[in-house]
Parts: sequence; C-alpha cells; structure tokens
Amino acid sequence: MVQFVTVSERKARETARRRRAADAVMAELRGFAERCGGHFIVFGSVARQLMSFDSDFDVIIDVPREHELAAVELAEDLCRRHELPADIHLKSQASERLLARIADHAVTLP
Repeated sequence: MVQFVTVSERKARETARRRRAADAVMAELRGFAERCGGHFIVFGSVARQLMSFDSDFDVIIDVPREHELAAVELAEDLCRRHELPADIHLKSQASERLLARIADHAVTLP
C-alpha cells in the first residue's frame, strides 16, 4: 500500500524539526555565552515560540569584542549544521530601532 504525505503533514514535520534545531542551537550558544561572559539575544518566531516550516533563527550577538568573531562563526556553523536558516546581527552594529522593536519578546541566553 502506498502512503502519501500531505503538504500539511510535511509542513508540520519541518516545523517540528526546526523547533528541535533551534533548541539545540540555543543550548550550545548558551554554553558559549557562559564561558565568554556575553549574551545571545534570540528574537522573532523562535523567541515567541511561533515557529513554522519556513522560520529562520534570528539572533543578536552581545559578547565582548574579542569574542565576536568566534561567536558569529559558532552561530553560523550551528545553524548550518542543523539546516536552520539564520539572521545574525552583532549588537555593536545593530540599530536602536531593531533593539527597541524586539525588546518585548527577545530571549536572552544565558
């Protein structure tokens, strides 16, 4: 018997996969932030727990300057490894407008 997977089932599976991926990425970022004395500010659908099949991982990196490159590389590598599109910003370069817009729903790691 042939089983067919509907579009809505595929979307639900991808949504669940991306949620697991985001959780895994956040766990590793949390550890990095604890070690270097910085923060990762997760916002968007991940922070609001409203992920969908096409959600990306929105994060602002707020770490001491000497750790910025390593933090960006880590976030990029983790998202790539988990096949999770990413939108990565440095807090030192983020606009006040962006920071104000996400303030109410952002999740700060650690």
